[in-house]
Amino acid sequence: MKEHFLEALIEEIRTAPSSTMVYPSATTVNSRLLGVTAKVMGISEAEAAIKLQKKMMLPVRKPAKGLALMVAYQYIKRVMWHLNGSLSSVAISTFVKRTHALKGIGSWTTPSGSSTRRVLKQTPEECTDLLRGDSFIKDAHGRLAMLDVLANVIEELSGTAVMVSWTGPNKATRVIRCLYGHVANVTFRVRREPLLYVPRVVLF
Repeated sequence: MKEHFLEALIEEIRTAPSSTMVYPSATTVNSRLLGVTAKVMGISEAEAAIKLQKKMMLPVRKPAKGLALMVAYQYIKRVMWHLNGSLSSVAISTFVKRTHALKGIGSWTTPSGSSTRRVLKQTPEECTDLLRGDSFIKDAHGRLAMLDVLANVIEELSGTAVMVSWTGPNKATRVIRCLYGHVANVTFRVRREPLLYVPRVVLF
């Protein structure tokens, strides 16, 4: 059920007919959930609404790997929160990597001497500089980074084949065809992060 609901939400964002519909409303999300439930279970949407309000034994975080009685609707609805988290993660990690490559913003560290993972961290001061005058999207490097963010989020939404293409003699020019809403969606995610006043940290 959750997998089908995720696919439906991704399709909703990817194929939105207008900018206002790029970020699905609660009504749209609920409608999609009803439709998916009805289709998967082979019942009417009215019956699906009743099923979703029932309590079931479902996995919970605490106790670890345990089960608890939960309203099915609340459990499945988490898919939307997880999708938002995933899109934000893609947006932020792409932006941090690109601004580091383009402008040297941020620094690499390792969590511990024995760790094989690397951490690319932007300080609060660096984040503030990016926000000043909206340079994160207005200056040349910021625009280049944001285009990569947009392309990677589109890829996460399985929209690359229809929304991103390469043109020119050597296929060196990237063309992204999308709604302003898609641009606003990724810009908001990048813009929002520094407002938390904590360093941006990306693990690799």
